[in-house]
Amino acid sequence: MAIYHLSVKIISRSSGRSSTSAAAYRAGVKIHENRTGQTFDYTRKKEVSYRRIFTPPNAPQWMKDREQLWNAIEQSETRKDSQTAKEIIVALPHELSPSQHIILLERFVHTQLTSKGIIADVVIHNKPNNVHAHILLTTREINITNDGFGKKMRDLNSKLQLQEWREQWARHCNRRLSIASSKSRIDHRSLQDQGLDQIPTVHVGANCHAMDKRGITSKRKELNTLIKEKNMSNEKNKQFIASLKLEGETSPIQQEIVQAKKSKHLFLNPTDTKNNKKYRDAIFARTYIPILLEIFASDCKGVDEIETEIGTCFQINLNGGGKIYDYGSQIKIASGTDEEIKVAIKLAVEKGWQGLHLTGSDEFKSQVFLEAVLSGAFRPEQITGYKPSKSDLEVIRDCKPALKIANDTNIIKSYVVEKSDGSGTDGAEAKVQIPRLKF
Repeated sequence: MAIYHLSVKIISRSSGRSSTSAAAYRAGVKIHENRTGQTFDYTRKKEVSYRRIFTPPNAPQWMKDREQLWNAIEQSETRKDSQTAKEIIVALPHELSPSQHIILLERFVHTQLTSKGIIADVVIHNKPNNVHAHILLTTREINITNDGFGKKMRDLNSKLQLQEWREQWARHCNRRLSIASSKSRIDHRSLQDQGLDQIPTVHVGANCHAMDKRGITSKRKELNTLIKEKNMSNEKNKQFIASLKLEGETSPIQQEIVQAKKSKHLFLNPTDTKNNKKYRDAIFARTYIPILLEIFASDCKGVDEIETEIGTCFQINLNGGGKIYDYGSQIKIASGTDEEIKVAIKLAVEKGWQGLHLTGSDEFKSQVFLEAVLSGAFRPEQITGYKPSKSDLEVIRDCKPALKIANDTNIIKSYVVEKSDGSGTDGAEAKVQIPRLKF
């Protein structure tokens, strides 16, 4: 189950730290600090799976270089107790794939940081059972006049700013979890504020994990075990009390199912508790449609949940009259217009897909292949089900001469984008192909 964690730390000289050493350690790189003449080399660090510097539109190009950026930050600070950087540490939901982690971080950084003039050095540490990200922030405004940094951004230290980051991180995570068809959700509020009668666990930390590797059980881990047993006991007591209700009374979940039926989200027998999974799927649909409407606000005029021959799907109604059918692990396109293809590829990217498997006519496949490659959404070797023609390769070479076309395809994952009318392929055959794909 996804856990919530967002903490903020300050990189300060008063504690003997520098932004250059912090950046080198987080990113697993080598940085020479001009101010002190020290060199920080952490290139042997193996857990770094992603690193990137995000800058606002008005930032000069040199600020995307990690060594130049943090040396400039150190040069702009003159006090012995200067706060040279701020760090946000977040836990990444294990229900999401690595590519979905990146999309999650990019959306959060863009909306909460770079759009407000903050530069963010983002690094993902892929530790077993502890995938997390470090976001190192600059604390000074960008000064275009002197091609450097200006005054301090004091608002970054406020409690309101921390509360906003915590709330927005939960919102971004839950949106990604919903898009990924995961039922897990996180909440930035305390257990008390959520109205939950549970005892909060304590933070374990790296030292306790190191003790575990040496066969030593820390007191913090022992305490967490006792807390979890107590919470589980309380939950079992609640379930037992709920089971003692008088005959004829309905449980809260049954009442919710009745309400869902009235809302036309799902038609179920309200006393059939075996259909609870279908009910949860209906709740998921309620949250998924608003998310689709938000993502494609400029492209579509509405989203409907419909039943088709191969199951339930979300029909995205485009402004130009086209339609996209979202089946979760499969996307269908109504007529193959340019508008439909562009939105379908955008949806695949939002889902965090690492590849496409195409079905349909060769003309349709060619359209999707060229749009996916030329838009930068996917590389040629990530697309299966279609062998590009000579004319396709010529178009790619003309538009993207730097792009290298591999002779052999090595696909990490495959998904389906196909025309709903089944043109160019037999509908029954398409259904057989789907289980063979690696979801």
